[in-house]
Amino acid sequence: MTPSAWREHPAAREEYLEALVWYERQDPGLGERLAEDLDSGVDFIRKWPDAAPIYRGRRRVPLIRRKGVEVFPYGIVYFVRDGEVIIIAYAHERRRPGYWRTRLESHRPLDS
Repeated sequence: MTPSAWREHPAAREEYLEALVWYERQDPGLGERLAEDLDSGVDFIRKWPDAAPIYRGRRRVPLIRRKGVEVFPYGIVYFVRDGEVIIIAYAHERRRPGYWRTRLESHRPLDS
């Protein structure tokens, strides 16, 4: 299967980078391991964008999905629009559920 095009909400990118820095400070090399775990999740999503479960309690457009990653307590929250994967959050499992919903209110940052 051909991988889908993808992009990230700017706030999702910030989350990704902040998480890498935090884990790296905890133990050198751990940030790199997190990056590998998240990047592997993105690769999976790009190959099989409809395989991850629909986000619980949200069945309206856009249809939000969440793909957990293998090692770390993170989920990649995304939707597909016009064949393109849009990542809206790299959400830590202990962070407030659904905090990223405000990112859906304005698609302007996603359309650039």
